[in-house]
Amino acid sequence: MTPKERVFAALSRREPDRLPVLELAIDWKVMRGLGFRDYFRLVEALDLDAVPVNQVLYLLGWRRRLGPLVRRFRDGWGTGYRVTEELLPFPNRFPIACLEDLERYRPPRPEDDPLLAAVRLVARRCPQRAVLLASRADFAASWYLCGLDRLLLSYIEAPELALRLAEMVTAYYERLLPLAAAQGAEIIVLTDDYAHKTGCLMSRDHFRRFILPGLRRVVGAVKGAGAFCVKHSDGDIGAIADLLVDTGIDALGPLEPAAGMDLAEVKCRYGDRVAVLGNVDVDLLSRGSRQEVERVTAELIRGVSPGGGHILSSGNTLTSAVRPEN
Repeated sequence: MTPKERVFAALSRREPDRLPVLELAIDWKVMRGLGFRDYFRLVEALDLDAVPVNQVLYLLGWRRRLGPLVRRFRDGWGTGYRVTEELLPFPNRFPIACLEDLERYRPPRPEDDPLLAAVRLVARRCPQRAVLLASRADFAASWYLCGLDRLLLSYIEAPELALRLAEMVTAYYERLLPLAAAQGAEIIVLTDDYAHKTGCLMSRDHFRRFILPGLRRVVGAVKGAGAFCVKHSDGDIGAIADLLVDTGIDALGPLEPAAGMDLAEVKCRYGDRVAVLGNVDVDLLSRGSRQEVERVTAELIRGVSPGGGHILSSGNTLTSAVRPEN
């Protein structure tokens, strides 16, 4: 099998010739620790089966355009970011605080999203590997416009604001992600985080009212465009996992083992409907010995991989804290 065929088999809940491996992102410090500056060479050296478009956009896109001295910028949505030494910038300034702001706000055009050019680049450079796009879709897309605390409070104090934000961002990603699929994105991972280590950030009822309708629409748009759709979330999503599976996604993951997300248990419960990704603990990769990582990874493979429907990855991404030797 080619790397692409291997990933597609796993996402279709079939058993490939060997266990496929991917990472949604690898911090540049880890790359340099492994002796690489070119991401495509790292992909070849590690023989990763899928290539995340976002990694290319981060390394070749905004970081290169901004240069080393710029520490703050705004994206096309008007959200302000602080640039740190980490791979991803941190959103800390938001354009919408109330309904009046939303009335005046005009979102960008999906056709102008820089992700589309990155999709074309990866599809051209890596024809034998699956082209993967990680994207916000609903909850995170809303809070990037108004701030996380304001969005969660709006579920109680200003539901109209929350619902109209959700409608706006849903319409955007309903359009963008099929465009990305048409340009070559074969796997689309929806990365909105819904939980922390002890449970969801919102109640199940609030999730059903404010998030689930938009998520269903975006999943339907991705599937309708012929791409695989994967749902990732940090934290303990046990209270809403059934709702996520019901949207029609192809896979769940990567999921966070430190939050109690046992991948073998998830596969046992939902494996007849979805594949699973993950989930070697990032904290273990950051603090553990090589021998511990090998032992835990072997246990994970024995417990989850038989029968197919499993793609190996970390429980999130390879952050700057991860030891390169792990």
